[in-house]
Amino acid sequence: MDRGFIDLLREKARSRRARIGIGLVNPGRDVLESLISAGGYAEIVAVGNAAPEGIELIRSDSPEDDLIRLLMRSEIDGAVRGNISATRTMRALSRVGIDVMRMALLELGGWAFFLAPVGIDEGDTLQEKLELAMRGASFLKTMGVEPRVSVLSGGRLEDVGRSSKVDTSLAHGEFVAARLREGGVNAVHRGILIESARGDDLVLAPDGVSGNLLFRTMLLICGAAALGAPVLTDQIIFVDSTRARSEFTGPVILAGALVSMREGR
Repeated sequence: MDRGFIDLLREKARSRRARIGIGLVNPGRDVLESLISAGGYAEIVAVGNAAPEGIELIRSDSPEDDLIRLLMRSEIDGAVRGNISATRTMRALSRVGIDVMRMALLELGGWAFFLAPVGIDEGDTLQEKLELAMRGASFLKTMGVEPRVSVLSGGRLEDVGRSSKVDTSLAHGEFVAARLREGGVNAVHRGILIESARGDDLVLAPDGVSGNLLFRTMLLICGAAALGAPVLTDQIIFVDSTRARSEFTGPVILAGALVSMREGR
């Protein structure tokens, strides 16, 4: 995907202006200012203890639970985690029966792509990684993208025999890519050569820890733009967002665009 995909998301969000909830606790000035700008893409509802002037605030001492409650009751169309606790929010989602798997949308130098897994406890087993890959590819198809998938692992393909850990990682990468192709997905196992993944739509890291490191490196060191990490489910629209960011326009745009796409607009 290229930057045009991001422009499409902006257009979809702006045309729909969905009601999007966001968790906010003691936000900084940059965050508050970004939500004013994001108001052009969605009707924003802040859940927590602060909101910029002109934006609805639902005061809450338990914003993680209340944000999910509003979402499950359809009092908001979609939700963005904002700067509230990831652990408590994911637990709140689990309590209402949502199986939490995420992939993060990044844009770097004109290349837009999804990265997964990005949660440190996601993709720990071969079965979990395959399930995440299949869900991610299916999710992209609902967004109108026929996905090209890069499966990464712990070494070059010719490195078999150097380390039992690397051998296992390479075998898992081969297995996942093969199963994806059997399911009709254009997938390539690229080993450790992440540079060869440029231009693909979904990059699958070896595990959640390495995926989280890749995400943080690209976002906080390389200057990539991050539009958040949607939870891969057709039950709700929820976009995760790291607390390390100083603005939340991107996740609001993504959540609003997903509402529009789900409605077929």
